[in-house]
Amino acid sequence: MIQITQKARQRIQTLQDDQEKRQGRRIAGVQLVMHDAAHPDYTLAFIEEGKQAEGDVAVNVEGITLFMASRDASFLSDVQIDFISNLQQTGFKVENPKGAPPLPTAPDESPNAQSPEYQAVKRVLDTEINPGVAGHGGYVSLLDVKDHVAYIRMGGGCQGCGMADVTMRQGVVVAIKKAVPDIIDVLDTTDHGGGKNPYYTGH
Repeated sequence: MIQITQKARQRIQTLQDDQEKRQGRRIAGVQLVMHDAAHPDYTLAFIEEGKQAEGDVAVNVEGITLFMASRDASFLSDVQIDFISNLQQTGFKVENPKGAPPLPTAPDESPNAQSPEYQAVKRVLDTEINPGVAGHGGYVSLLDVKDHVAYIRMGGGCQGCGMADVTMRQGVVVAIKKAVPDIIDVLDTTDHGGGKNPYYTGH
């Protein structure tokens, strides 16, 4: 059961009211994002009404709507969200008793690189994704496509990058699903904790 402390609820409500008054937009809720499955880090962001990602799980926690990616929902089901304000730290703190989830792994058998789905997904990576991330010294490789699920791995500046989750959710996943409608999910198998030269560390 997700818990949001009173301090965190008050802070969320204050920030939401400020966003709506200053920018004149209606906030649907708060997006909880997990970065780097190997060494989990979390961020919270307001989601404008109508801008929720397709397939996100919505949970109402004492009047606050929390959105989570469907693939992360079970892992995030028992988190506690608090707001800390002291000399050492000011900001939201997310604690998860489950530790780190296991990384997705590609199927053991050799990929069918000649299948239409594999070729279509690879074409998206080669023509739409990799030219963009190359400017940050990164690349995205396709490992396999099985049962309408694409397994990818990030390398170079993308491995361990603090924005890797954003690149996945808003770039890779969106582009692949748009170009190849039969793909139902895109899984990142990257060990981001082993990144040698991430483009952005987030620290």
